[in-house]
Amino acid sequence: MFLPILSDIEKAVQAGLDEHAKAVLERSNELAPKDTGDMIGSGFVSTSDLIAQVGYRDFVARYQHERLDYAHDDGQAKFLETAADELTDQLAPTIGRHIRGALGG
Repeated sequence: MFLPILSDIEKAVQAGLDEHAKAVLERSNELAPKDTGDMIGSGFVSTSDLIAQVGYRDFVARYQHERLDYAHDDGQAKFLETAADELTDQLAPTIGRHIRGALGG
């Protein structure tokens, strides 16, 4: 099995990506429809190498996300996309903070 060896800088970037992805999931959960809570409970963050993924395992999430015609008493469509867009400007500073920490600064 091939296991990548990450440098200290790459580990710092990975930690920054993970922190940012968790913030996106948290914001997405705030925006998501909350009918039963099952969908929000299925949210996940997966960080591997230098890739972070945020999503929902509940099969209803895709429909809730994409259907602009669904009426939601509490929440909205495009909740994950909106969260990612809102937090885009925080990605580089978060990664930078982790890199500075890895370099002792």
